[in-house]
Amino acid sequence: MVFKLYDCDIGLTIRGQSYDFEHVDSVVVEDPVRNKLIRGANAGNKMGLVYQEGNKEPKTVTTSVIGFTPEFHALLKDVFKTQERIDFWCISRQDGSCKMAKNAILSQEPQQLNIDDSAESLNTALVFESFDVGDNLKS
Repeated sequence: MVFKLYDCDIGLTIRGQSYDFEHVDSVVVEDPVRNKLIRGANAGNKMGLVYQEGNKEPKTVTTSVIGFTPEFHALLKDVFKTQERIDFWCISRQDGSCKMAKNAILSQEPQQLNIDDSAESLNTALVFESFDVGDNLKS
C-alpha cells in the first residue's frame, strides 16, 4: 500500500474531538531506528556484529497544513503549552488503510515558517513526536 496525499483524510484527535485538515501540503515521517554493523579494528571477518540504535528516540511526524482558523490555531498553541497527548492520523479513502501517531505531543509550537509572497508562506508546520507510530494496511 502506498499512501497518496490526494486520497487521504488527515487530521488530529484532541480531547476526544476529531479535526480533519482540509488542505495538507505534505506529511513526513522520520524514524530514528537503524540497524548498524560494528566490529573490532583488528577483526578479520567480513560479517561484523549487528546492533540497533535509535530505540530511545521517538519517531517524528511533520505535516504542513494550509489555512486553519485562528480558534484552531489557539487550540494547538494550548495543546503545545500544556503538553497534552493527541493522535495524528492519515486514512486512505480508497481502502481505509491508515498511518497513525498515537499519544503524540506537539514538539514545536505551531507557526508559520515562511513569510513571503509565495504559496508556501500559507503553510503552518506541525511537528509531532510519538513512540507509537505505525501503519494499518488493508490491501
